[in-house]
Amino acid sequence: MNDHAPNLAILPTALTDSAPVAIYHYSGPGRPLYANPAFRAMFGVEAAQNIDVWVMKIHPDDRARAREEWARFEAQLESGVDEFRTQYRILGSAGEPRVVMERLVRAVGVDGFVGTITDVTELVQTQTELERAHKALMSASHRAGMAEVATNVLHNVGNVLNTVNVSANVLEERLRELRVTGLGKIAAMLQEQGSGLSDFMATERGKGLPGFLLRLSTDLQSDKETALRELALLVENLEHIKNIIRMQQSYAADSGMAETIAVGDLINDGVRLNAAGFSRHGVTLDLDLGEVPPITVDKHRVLQILVNLLSNAKYACDACGDGDRRVTISTRPSELGVCVTIADNGVGIPAENMARIFEHGFTTRPEGHGFGLHSAAIAARELKGTLRASSDGPGRGATFTLELPSQPPAESS
Repeated sequence: MNDHAPNLAILPTALTDSAPVAIYHYSGPGRPLYANPAFRAMFGVEAAQNIDVWVMKIHPDDRARAREEWARFEAQLESGVDEFRTQYRILGSAGEPRVVMERLVRAVGVDGFVGTITDVTELVQTQTELERAHKALMSASHRAGMAEVATNVLHNVGNVLNTVNVSANVLEERLRELRVTGLGKIAAMLQEQGSGLSDFMATERGKGLPGFLLRLSTDLQSDKETALRELALLVENLEHIKNIIRMQQSYAADSGMAETIAVGDLINDGVRLNAAGFSRHGVTLDLDLGEVPPITVDKHRVLQILVNLLSNAKYACDACGDGDRRVTISTRPSELGVCVTIADNGVGIPAENMARIFEHGFTTRPEGHGFGLHSAAIAARELKGTLRASSDGPGRGATFTLELPSQPPAESS
């Protein structure tokens, strides 16, 4: 159809000819197709060619689907459907794939429908890059959060190994100092007396022998008790290491899987992973665990959050100098499900930092990396929960509040 075709009555020619998007009017099978200059430039077709010509410009993998969607819309026009949108690829002037968005509307006053086609290739590419960057950031933050858990495991194992090393050194020293050589000398001396042993025991040396043996027995008994205590401590700490590693393996194995678990058990596991660090920094930990329902959740992600918050609280207390260093963990039911609060009496958070506390890379510690709280916030959001921070200012401590749903929300279809 040329520019003087009757169906142009529905489209103001001056407007469509100057439009930057492709516009066409399809009036039915086998009939000429009106196409504005932008359309003809996009598909490389002449004004009077029918739809089959420019359909060949659609990417081969999308061609059949595009035909089906047009046919479906045309059939739905009779049932009152007035609008339809679709997206597909076309072949550009150099044969490269381009992404276009098409909107179809019912033609008014004549048969068929009018379509507008916009090239959205750059927009789609930008969205793809943003999604890729977002996934990369989420993945990096997730790995950073898991690394924070692993770091705490290593720190705690290292702290326990220090205690094990101390116990081993004490045992070694005690074993070196055992007076077993004296027993050997006494046995040799008695053996030398032979049949004159009774006469020897009547001498001054012989009379002093029972007292010497008693003192030696007392010393050996003391050394034995010390060795047993150190051995018990050694076994206890080795078991502690095994439990830490076993717990970490358990959480790592279940990562990504939702299971029903008591909130108190999660908190106790988080405390155990930080226990040695709290002890080393002289931080007292208070638990105020109210009765809350169990939650169905990816427990590894919750442990990640708790470990980060407890580690952050420990350093906040350590940075405040001497004095009472205290962290309190409390739980209570909330409207969302369960609320876990971790409060410290540490250095506090200045008002100007509150808005940035969960930002990626933000940290006030010289050796900090700024991943911990950021990854904790992301993990809370992925669990459909919330993580908030509050503080009355420098030197007045800080409180972090984690809320989690009792059940994971149903996936939208």
